[in-house]
Amino acid sequence: MNRSSTNSVEENDLMERYPHFKTYKACQSKAFMTGSFMLLMGTACSFLVMDHWFRKFKPTVSKNWLVAGPILIGTASAYGVTMGQSIYCQNMWMAMEDRHSVITSAKERLEERLKEEEES
Repeated sequence: MNRSSTNSVEENDLMERYPHFKTYKACQSKAFMTGSFMLLMGTACSFLVMDHWFRKFKPTVSKNWLVAGPILIGTASAYGVTMGQSIYCQNMWMAMEDRHSVITSAKERLEERLKEEEES
């Protein structure tokens, strides 16, 4: 059995256990693409701003910060956006799988499920 068929079997098993896994996977993919876009755009925009600032004020700071600064700014902003989107995807998936949501905690959902099982 080759590697791709093994991944397919594992993914099919996950989809049987968790019916909304495909939606979660798409959401995470979107989150990572958004983070990648944010890395590029944040770095480019902050480079343009810092370049303008360097030309206008001519600071005594090393020109290395003209490259390092935007990379750090882009990385930090991409991390923040990706982390926020990932948390959103996790909460969405847990709510879809009826585990818990931001509104209802896991403990409350478990109590509700136990009451439903006792009634049936």
